[in-house]
Amino acid sequence: MNKFTFPSGPLLGLLVYGLLVQIDAFPPLAAAVAALSVWMALWWMTEPVPLELTALLPMIVLPLIGLYPAKSAMMDSCAPYANESVYFFLGGFGLGLAIEKTMLHRIGALFLLRWAGSNASRVVGAFMLSSALLSMWINNTATTMLMLPLAISVIATTDHPNFSKSILIGIAYAASIGGMGTLVGTAPNIYFSGFLREKGMEIGFWNWMLLAMPIVAVLLIGCWIWMVVILWPMKGLSITVPSQWSDEWKSTRSLDWQQRTTLIVFAVAAACWILRTPILELLENTSWYARLSPANDAWIAMTALASLLIFPLGKPVLEWKDVDRIPWGVLLLFGGGLSLSNAISKSGLDQQIGIAAVGLQGIPVWILLTIVVLLVVAISEMASNVATATTMIPILMGASSAMQVDPIVILSATVLASSCGFMMPVATPPNTLVFAQKKFPVKDMLIAGFGVNLLAILAIPPAVLWILPKVLTK
Repeated sequence: MNKFTFPSGPLLGLLVYGLLVQIDAFPPLAAAVAALSVWMALWWMTEPVPLELTALLPMIVLPLIGLYPAKSAMMDSCAPYANESVYFFLGGFGLGLAIEKTMLHRIGALFLLRWAGSNASRVVGAFMLSSALLSMWINNTATTMLMLPLAISVIATTDHPNFSKSILIGIAYAASIGGMGTLVGTAPNIYFSGFLREKGMEIGFWNWMLLAMPIVAVLLIGCWIWMVVILWPMKGLSITVPSQWSDEWKSTRSLDWQQRTTLIVFAVAAACWILRTPILELLENTSWYARLSPANDAWIAMTALASLLIFPLGKPVLEWKDVDRIPWGVLLLFGGGLSLSNAISKSGLDQQIGIAAVGLQGIPVWILLTIVVLLVVAISEMASNVATATTMIPILMGASSAMQVDPIVILSATVLASSCGFMMPVATPPNTLVFAQKKFPVKDMLIAGFGVNLLAILAIPPAVLWILPKVLTK
């Protein structure tokens, strides 16, 4: 525990409260919620206590400050912890566990590596593509852990340092980049989806993919070019693929029942997520709309998880001991962030943030978005992506009206940028995992990450401004 930041969180919160209540037009409740926000933001960024414990602070503090009626204060404070986005993550992570348990991820990776052949640059590209595709459906930490054994076995066949660091750093970066591509791919995306629903807005699974996938493609290709063409070229380097991979590939030609079940459930769930919005739009004026509209993304995710716990009958893909591996603490992070955002809205703090940001009126939207993305990318180098998102999204929601920017535009850019911590080994768990292999010095990750960060800062604002309006009209 950090002995300095532990007390500084509540002390800084008290200081903020004391300063804000001196302002005549500033509501005392808004000042109290601002103090709680500062306290949580500092603890989330410095981690003197576990992130999950910080996420419980709204449950502890909000019932005591008079924000909600006394009889329902605890219930109102706790309700966001059962938000549907919590179950969206729960079901999605269970689906990822099934893919991992049945080794479908390895089959897919071996297929791409067979395509890559022995060319070192293509092998790095195949690993990055495998990592990105996996992390669209499995969290980035699990993706990196699944890909590392394959990478290490390939690295053992050559002593070329450029290949070693390219493949390891490439896997970590691709895991973070790929997660941006779907709403279930990473925790900030799921939090963002739940936050929008709390505010009466929504962006569908398919709509998000239409926005995010071009950005993912640009970052992934740009990252590969930056590393294997510019930074660490490997011209003429040939890689010897481990012989056991050929035998393993031959043995996977016929899938067992558990693998088939997982593949079917995954395909159906993905199709439902992607096609749900277009189908509902077609059925809008029919009786089927009222019947099917409650079947949202969270319902699809939980139905998929239940199916994997039931089928095949007698020997289901997942047992309850497998579900125990779900990072339950992340569910508290979602709940804590949503509870805080509700308090910011109910207390009027969002309006006060808007008043404070009124000086930003008149600044071109693309400049504002670039500044926001730059700020969020910088924060994500020091704090986890979900902590960055849960801290920044409620603040920027309040400021968006003063900036005269569509809140979905600024929040979409924010949530995408929160997954772009590429420079520091501690910025993301994937970075930490590959750095722990001790195959490259920290300066290599700093240089590689700087280039990818710069690409993200240049790519996200124009992509959001150009693609999102088209996506939201579909």
